[in-house]
Amino acid sequence: MLLQGGQGHPMEHKTLGRRFVQQLTNPLLFAQHHRRVRLFGDLRLHEIIPLVSAMLTTLGTFLPPPVSAQLALNPIAERIRTQLEARKLPPEPVLPPTPVEVISPPPLDANADPANDANAEVPASAVSAPPAVSALPEKPAKFIPPKLYVGKELIRATALLTRFYEGRDYQPVWTTTSGPLPQAETLLTSIQEEAGREGLRASEYHLAKIKAVLAELGLGQATQRTMDPALLADLDFLLTDAFFLYGADTSLGPVNLESLDEKWFIKNNEADLVPLLHTALTSNQILDTIRSFPPKQLGYTRLREVLVRYRDITAHGGWPSIPAGPALALGASGKQVAKLRARLMASGDLASSSVDHSANLFDVSENRVPVSDSEAIFDQEVEQAVQKFQRRHGLPVNGIVGGETLAALNVSAETRTRQITMNMERRRSLPQDLGPRYIAVNVPNFTLDVMENEQQVMSMKVVVGKMIKENATPMFSAKMTYIVLNPYWYVPKTIAEKELWPLHQRNPSYFGRNNFAVRRIPAGYKQVPDPDATDGSMKSVRVYDYVLRQGPGPKNALGRVKFMFPNPYSVYLHDTPSKSLFNRTVRAFSHGCIRIEKPVELAEYLLRDSPKWSKDAIEATIRRSKEQTVYLSDPLPVYIQYWTAWVDDDGELQFRTDIYQYDRLGPRLRSGRKATPASAQSQPKIRKSTPQVQPPPQPTAPAPVQASTEK
Repeated sequence: MLLQGGQGHPMEHKTLGRRFVQQLTNPLLFAQHHRRVRLFGDLRLHEIIPLVSAMLTTLGTFLPPPVSAQLALNPIAERIRTQLEARKLPPEPVLPPTPVEVISPPPLDANADPANDANAEVPASAVSAPPAVSALPEKPAKFIPPKLYVGKELIRATALLTRFYEGRDYQPVWTTTSGPLPQAETLLTSIQEEAGREGLRASEYHLAKIKAVLAELGLGQATQRTMDPALLADLDFLLTDAFFLYGADTSLGPVNLESLDEKWFIKNNEADLVPLLHTALTSNQILDTIRSFPPKQLGYTRLREVLVRYRDITAHGGWPSIPAGPALALGASGKQVAKLRARLMASGDLASSSVDHSANLFDVSENRVPVSDSEAIFDQEVEQAVQKFQRRHGLPVNGIVGGETLAALNVSAETRTRQITMNMERRRSLPQDLGPRYIAVNVPNFTLDVMENEQQVMSMKVVVGKMIKENATPMFSAKMTYIVLNPYWYVPKTIAEKELWPLHQRNPSYFGRNNFAVRRIPAGYKQVPDPDATDGSMKSVRVYDYVLRQGPGPKNALGRVKFMFPNPYSVYLHDTPSKSLFNRTVRAFSHGCIRIEKPVELAEYLLRDSPKWSKDAIEATIRRSKEQTVYLSDPLPVYIQYWTAWVDDDGELQFRTDIYQYDRLGPRLRSGRKATPASAQSQPKIRKSTPQVQPPPQPTAPAPVQASTEK
């Protein structure tokens, strides 16, 4: 009908519309023929209408069909879309507007005296009752999206999977209506081969279910039946989920898969798995992408290399256990020494003799352990091997196989292998780039290292949390922002009530002798009955908390220096007056914070860029016994780590006692729940990102005290 109102030949309008579309889609043509566009200014309305109609008709030949048309052509995509959209939050129902009752005022009396209106009484019948207020609508229940299953197999990376398929209009990537694509087999074999190298179980990535679906599809193809779109969509889901699960496990460590949106990857400076999969598919580099996920840090790659060796030892039966008995030392002999030699050779601490006993190294039977006189003597070679073993396990190095060394020797090869895989898993939780300078605390090793460009520039002993779940030092990362010289110690409530108050009750002079004071701190207000009121009214009363505080000085539990890196656990580094604890081999005595051996040396290192804070100035300020806060010009990352297995710079595999029993958890299993010891159930979560906790506002600090002015 619109065409009937126009003037001119319809073909002219159609040709003109096609030219205009070409100019719109080609900027060069548009620039060259911009004068022709001006013809619209000379056209009238009845001429423009048929021109626009023809132009829209022409556009329809250039634009792709809508998404719904594409889905209709691909039943696999339609199946994918239906299942994913079922998990979305349903739209809120649009409620009709509530009719508002208009209350008309009473009619005006034309004869009324306006001067008396203010005092006039209005009859009750003339005043309409206020409209009834309807009850507030109930808060809708929180929407929990249904879980996505393929048969009985749970799809776990649903957030990543949904974002991936939405970005490609729900089109499948591993399948077509003709069957699986070659890339599906590539992904399957890649995960199957690479998972074991990373200390992971390939069975955790749907491999059994994927093979079952492939077999069912192959059977359908053999019988010349039409491929089932639902089965192909299931296969697509399984393969995509396997890619995301493996990528998250190998590059991110233990994370909440449902929280991995685009913002999470940006905030944590990690490669987003969704575009990585797009790139891997378009460039046909599935295997290379799978191999790029694990960390490239030396600490991780070295563990991966020794894992192969320890798995081989385990597969051959492990090493022989040494029966209990008298301590073994230089000059001992007998069957117990023979087993000791075999045990030390199996772990590489003792070099094999000229006699080839390689067939016996992994045999735990009685009759195949070498028992010749030359092999059964505890000689200097064995003593050196025992010392090497003790150094590798953080034991006192004395060359004597006593109770502690014997217990370490009898830890099975299978347990050591699991220890390696657990430490690889923890290392995958670290950022790819730790920074050019950082502080690393290894809790089971009771040490602190200052690192610059992956080189150790300072090392010291530390005391960590006790071996009970309430006091265990957590694993996390944060940034050190300031140092406190001569700090006050505000005693935590639990320590004050359970430990210090009982001491004070037994000895009333305890607080005074140790520089403790009870301080009253305002904590807000509360409403209480007013005793002077007769109507039962209430009044506000200020509420106080009572805090036990220890002043600066030689007896202060925090020592002379405190190093602050704000974090959710209220854990920090500090000095200690109990220096004798650093002479212990196992140093787990604190309530969670970390006591350090060389506080002044660490403070000097951290303030080395400030000419005002030399070592002499730091020590002079400490002698004043007045609290002073010093902020770092360059905040330093701090990583509180839990390494019970690592390879040092000399290539030696180190083991430490699992003081918090975290290694007993074993590798994480997605397919089922694994029983864990009670002491390990409260393992702190590993924080991959640095907590965004701001330090207190920086005060105007006084200048450091110069050493020359102090006596």
